[in-house]
Amino acid sequence: MKKKEKHGNSKDGVREFAKLKDFQDPEATIEYDEEEEDEQRQKKVKIPKAVYRVGIILVAVIFGLVLWLNRSNLTPDNILGWIKLQVMGTGMGEGFPVPIAGGNVMDSNFTQNNGMAAVLSDTAFTLLNSTGRSVVSLSHGFENPALCSAYGNYLLYNQGNKGYLMQAGADTIRDAQAPDDILAGAVSRNGRYALGMQSPQGASYLNVYLKNGTVQYNYLFARDYITAVALNYDASYGAACTVHSEKGEMVSKITVFNFREQDPIAEYETRGNLLLGVYWSENGNIYAVGDSSVVTADAASFEFREYSYDGRQLTAYQLDANRAFVSVSAYEHAGPGTILVFDGKKDLVKIEEAERAAALSASGGTIAALEGTEVVFYDYSTGREQGRTYAGTDARSLALVNEHMAYVLGVSEVRTVELS
Repeated sequence: MKKKEKHGNSKDGVREFAKLKDFQDPEATIEYDEEEEDEQRQKKVKIPKAVYRVGIILVAVIFGLVLWLNRSNLTPDNILGWIKLQVMGTGMGEGFPVPIAGGNVMDSNFTQNNGMAAVLSDTAFTLLNSTGRSVVSLSHGFENPALCSAYGNYLLYNQGNKGYLMQAGADTIRDAQAPDDILAGAVSRNGRYALGMQSPQGASYLNVYLKNGTVQYNYLFARDYITAVALNYDASYGAACTVHSEKGEMVSKITVFNFREQDPIAEYETRGNLLLGVYWSENGNIYAVGDSSVVTADAASFEFREYSYDGRQLTAYQLDANRAFVSVSAYEHAGPGTILVFDGKKDLVKIEEAERAAALSASGGTIAALEGTEVVFYDYSTGREQGRTYAGTDARSLALVNEHMAYVLGVSEVRTVELS
């Protein structure tokens, strides 16, 4: 009896064990596999701490390099002005187009800095942010207003008269009268500025000022009249273009200064060529644009070279992006043109235009030209056209915000266009 009972109990136990095994095994197996996959997945995406440390070090190095390169600009006043402008500039406007404050705006008095459109009309100076909001609006009484800008610093002056105004973002730094009538001006990225003035003792003279208005440097031209002025990034060097008549011939001259020395360090004469604008690029090249040729120089060696337009007419020019962009045309009023790109090298990039450019603006690797009623975008390193967009029948000038978007100056408004 005990053997049978023992035998029967054994079979029942096996059957119960089999049932239990059949019921539990699949659930146990699935749970084990999922946990294992989760552990493997976590091991795969886990980033070593050393990578984080290297990333933090790289960010710190880049940030330190930016601070070092901009150390001359990191004054308390500049930092406070930048913060104030950013806070004021974040307000929302009603979009573009925006009516111009005042009646008339010269093409040369329209530009952009830090994504903001700067407009100097015959009665007011206005800064517009990307939404069309007026961040700065200042009235002035200048009869012949002129505008110079560099990295958020703006020099406004009354050409042919004495009044001038220095604006750093949203702050008016100086509202003053020059000693004599102003012929030309320039401003640097650290807020120092220069005025070329008519002299009662000679033809003209150059004053270079610290940001607080103290004269840093003075130079008298005995027989030359200043037509344009340029400063390098920290106003330690500069250049002035002048003109005088010699036996009935027009003679223009570029004079280069180290403001720590009284005498000029280099000079160059060009004949029959009125120099209209000059630019000291951050890569050390000097460009002077005339009505019949461009003069370039390497600031290290001061070896000057002159490039003639070969009888073609200057229609527009832009001094920016460490380059000089010049549009010339063989036709007086209409017809095709050519954009010449000067970057300090002997070989020029030539961009052929279907219509001559009335205005030029550069950003990144792009040069944009206002050709008739269209803004045409070109890659200035290759000359290849990137696209075009309609600007309006009253378009007079443009200012690139980036490689695809531009502010356009109309007769009575500022609007935006974008390359799709």
